[in-house]
Amino acid sequence: MSTLNISQMNVVNRIQFPSTSETASLYMKCHEGTSLNFSSEHPEVVLIKNGVLSLNTYFNSFFETFYAKYTEITSLYYLLKLEGNFQVSLYREHHDKDERELIYAENFDQCQLCQPVKFSLPDSWRSEYAGRVYLEITCLSENGLFTEGVMITDQPKIREVSLGIVICTFKKETYVKNTVNTILKDNLLQDKKFKVFVVDNGSTLKEDEFAQQRVQLIPNRNVGGSGGFTRGLIQAIEEEVYTHFLLMDDDVELDSESIYRLFPLYEYANQDFAVSGAMLDLYEKYIIHEAGALYGIHFGANGKPVYSPFGRVPLKHKLNLENTTNNIFISEESPDYGAFWFFAFSKEIVEKAGLPMPYFIKVDDMEFGLRIKERLGNPIVAFPGIAVWHEPFYAKNPVWVAYYATRNNLITHSIRSSIGYLDAVNFLTRGLLYQLFIFDYNSAEMLVRGFEDYLKGSSTVKTGDPEKLHAGIVELSKSYKSQSIQPIESPNNKIYTKSSVQKTKLTFSKKLIALFTLNGHLIPNFLLSNEDAFLWMSSDHEDWWPKAFAKKRVVILREGNNSIQKNEMSRSTCIKILIRWVQVVIKGGIRWSSVSSEWRNAFKDLTSYKFWKEYLKLKEQM
Repeated sequence: MSTLNISQMNVVNRIQFPSTSETASLYMKCHEGTSLNFSSEHPEVVLIKNGVLSLNTYFNSFFETFYAKYTEITSLYYLLKLEGNFQVSLYREHHDKDERELIYAENFDQCQLCQPVKFSLPDSWRSEYAGRVYLEITCLSENGLFTEGVMITDQPKIREVSLGIVICTFKKETYVKNTVNTILKDNLLQDKKFKVFVVDNGSTLKEDEFAQQRVQLIPNRNVGGSGGFTRGLIQAIEEEVYTHFLLMDDDVELDSESIYRLFPLYEYANQDFAVSGAMLDLYEKYIIHEAGALYGIHFGANGKPVYSPFGRVPLKHKLNLENTTNNIFISEESPDYGAFWFFAFSKEIVEKAGLPMPYFIKVDDMEFGLRIKERLGNPIVAFPGIAVWHEPFYAKNPVWVAYYATRNNLITHSIRSSIGYLDAVNFLTRGLLYQLFIFDYNSAEMLVRGFEDYLKGSSTVKTGDPEKLHAGIVELSKSYKSQSIQPIESPNNKIYTKSSVQKTKLTFSKKLIALFTLNGHLIPNFLLSNEDAFLWMSSDHEDWWPKAFAKKRVVILREGNNSIQKNEMSRSTCIKILIRWVQVVIKGGIRWSSVSSEWRNAFKDLTSYKFWKEYLKLKEQM
């Protein structure tokens, strides 16, 4: 079957076919009389008379308002490969209107696959009436076929774009190989200038596994995600070829169209912006986990934003993309940052903003995004239709992450002068007490150690060994043996379901007793119940700590996990951590101002090429 000869055309995006039936409704909707054929070498849609193919989907809609705002493109048209007689209709929807609007329809008779039909977008796509548009293709003949479609502009490019794709990986061999292969086998991408830099922090990959000309494997020390991404950035920048860069996690499922769409966006861009790709839930593939995020707030019980120093609000969170009648994904929000699972930006941004902070993991993408938005004034745009599937965070929850989250958030606030000592202590103390009250002493230990290392100042990063530090933190996170992770023996047992975790009712007086007895830690042993307290945790919910009042054990169930966490009460551990926390808080009150200034003054150096080359020990690798 012939394909469109589009190598000399300026393709803005393609009508994508789904690769599996599992995600089909994110790409195409086949109404009665229409079927999607996966069995052929090239997927196709087979239609009978009056059958309708609708592209009213997340990946195959055209989001007019975004392209009108951020590009210089003015004229667009579709090229469609059809066989038979058809009516092609263009519909528009808005995020604040319930009804769709028919914009234009045209009939095409005796179509042949060798002669694509042209369907132009009316000029209104750049007007105040713009929103989201999509095609519906109705078969008027007894039988019909649709095999391919692209959106084209005849305008010459404003600039040539070359893309350095940096993938940081740590012992995710299968994922990263699949991702690289997906990029390399995309025929349309082959006409673009790009190279994939695979930074191997785990030393588990071999060069002969990445022997392609457009791929470079870079062995690296285990310096975390920020170190891996920066190592790849430095390599790409030194080649002096790439106008833009894309940072991408190793453990994603990728539709290469998301990468392709970056090229026309930057080739026709009317300003410099960063692109934040949405994260779709790898286990619930129609659900958006995040499309950009806000920093320093959370949503309260009334749904209104509330200041929270370490808080973050994922945008478009839990939006079901199958429900296209909910057009909230058309509306543009203004993220503070985009996560590094898919984050693209220009070379000019790096030259002005510097490299990421050496955070190892956690908050590196937040700080880098805030820098781009606040210091440079460049927008971060979560373009709909650019996304990857990624394992949700509720499915993995290593305890040691709490150390980096505490330390790195404090550093980020110091850089921005955005938090005072009392606010920081108040927030952290609340977090510490919550962990102690549910007997999660290892997480409490991570919080305390994170604050301690922040107070040591920037020399800990400048002169320390990140590999040794991380190994020590991981070991420290297992200090208290009163905690264990166990597989769920009987998943169907009601005791291990969210619905079984009921809210405990306590009177005000009992709440006070719970608080002043450190949730039972100060109660005599004979008053403690042998019953387990069951708590439910998810990506946006922490269960109520008073459930553990006067209990000896807490069982924590986490959304998406096939294991449970069991915590045993330890009075001595709780008191020891609290005493240490008081000591740290007193020390912090004395050193807060000077330490904050030290981190702020060290920022320029910590994001410089000179520092990073020494930090990564690049001279030793030459």
